[in-house]
This record gives sequence, structure tokens and C-alpha cells, in this order.
Amino acid sequence: MTARNPSGRKGMILLNVLLVVSVAAVVVTLMMTSQEVAIDRTVRFREAAQAKAYARAGEASVIVALRRDAVEAPASDHSREAWRAVEDQNVVIEGGRFGLKVRDDQAFFNINSIGAGNPLARARFARVLESLGLSDQILNPVVSYVSTSGPLANLGELRVVGLRPADIETLSQLVTALPRETAINMNTADERLLAVLFDSPVTARLLASRRQRLGYLTPADLSGLNTLVPAGAGFTSNFFTVETEVQVGETRQRTASSLVRRASPAGAQVVVYSRQRLSASIAEMPVGSIRRRKVSD
Repeated sequence: MTARNPSGRKGMILLNVLLVVSVAAVVVTLMMTSQEVAIDRTVRFREAAQAKAYARAGEASVIVALRRDAVEAPASDHSREAWRAVEDQNVVIEGGRFGLKVRDDQAFFNINSIGAGNPLARARFARVLESLGLSDQILNPVVSYVSTSGPLANLGELRVVGLRPADIETLSQLVTALPRETAINMNTADERLLAVLFDSPVTARLLASRRQRLGYLTPADLSGLNTLVPAGAGFTSNFFTVETEVQVGETRQRTASSLVRRASPAGAQVVVYSRQRLSASIAEMPVGSIRRRKVSD
């Protein structure tokens, strides 16, 4: 008759107990981890919602300022007006920081203007390339592409014709892509672009100096220099971009909202015709990444 081994039996019982405890510990750990992930996800969703709300509030403040400006000062748009004063950087908000910038998009040469068989626009684009130090070999491929595939939604699309990201980044100093024909606002345009408009660096320098002193230009300023307002130029704008950067907790959002201002029977309207999340430079944007609504006159 075989004798039982009490110590071996106790060892098996202990092993089973340890196994059960180990499994239970794993289950509890998984439950706690899952709960932590769920809590973290909820926090991120809340932070993202707050950041979006701040961005939309900033966008709304610019819309209101542009509407008011259309009533109070319809003859001119310049950097000392209230719509530009809305800008603010690194503002402390609950749980983070907020920044807002406003860009007059008509301070730039509209790349889509070269796609309508416009010889003046093509000649100006050639001078823009020269002023930026870019190769004139870019000219024909870009003109051909815009003519056949335009209007462009963003300059990033020019990678299709071989432009490097660095070239597109340089081009963006003076060039943008707007959905319809636009005039260049001489009150906000870079001095290099003024030189392109007047085909005269001297005239551009004189106008830029006067603009810096007074804040804006008028037709009388051009008359004083015995020159006229160039074709495709003016003193007002209707296209603007609002860029907001919001950080709430560990969530950071950068958003660009494209605005157009237009007249209506009820008064000036300012509407958002595209929004996009920003995470990189313009040269790194995916081709066709900006979704636009059709902009009517």
C-alpha cells in the first residue's frame, strides 16, 4: 500500500492558489489599465473640444471685426485697422495658451491669375520668381499646370510639376492661391511685390516708406509720384486667413480658416470657405489637402 505524501499535496494546493492569485492580479491590472486608457481618452476628447471652441471663438472675433470694418472704412484695408488688432499671441487661458494671427491674403500674388491667358499676370509672376531668386525654368511648367488643372487650392500642388518643398516655401513669401480673380492690396503687400506691380524698386521703396509712416496709401500718394494705380492692384481686400494655435492640457491644435468678405442686401457678409488643421509648412501640405466651398461673387 502506497503512502500518501502530505507535503507534495500541500505543494500542489499552494501552486494552484498562487496561479489563481496571479490570474486575478492580471485581470485587475488589465481592468485598471483599461480604465486609465478610458479616462485618458475622455480627457483628450474634452481638451480637443475646448481647443476647438477657443479656435472658433477667435475666428468669430475676426469675422465681427471685418464686418464692422466694411461699414466704417470700406475704402481701405490696412494693418492698423481693428481687424488686424484682433491678433494676439501667447495668451494664458484656462489650462493652456492661445494665439491668433490674421493674414490679408490679397497682400500676395494670386497664382490662379496666371491661368486665364493673362499676359500681364504671367509677366508679373516671372518678376516674382526673379525677386525671390527662383529659377525662371519654373515659369512655364507652373503656368501650364495652372492653365490646365487650376484653380489651385494650395501651393503644395506645384510639387506635381517638380517644385521642391524649399521652392514652394520660398514662393509662399509673395504668392498664394485664391479661388477667384483678386487684386493685390498695396496697403499690405510686401515691398518686393510693390516693386513687381510698378516694375520699379524705387517707386516701391517710396511707397513703402510713406505707408510705414502713415499706415496706409491712397490714390493721392500715387499721384504725388506721378504714377497711377496699376492694373490688378487696389487698396482693399476681401480674402483673409485666420490662424489659431491653442494648447489645452497636453492637446495642441493649429487651425487655418479662410474667410471671404462680400456685399449682400443685408450688409457685408464674412463667411468661412475652408478650414484646415495645420501641422507642417505649406510645402509639406498634401496635394489638394484644403477643402473649399465654392466662393460666389
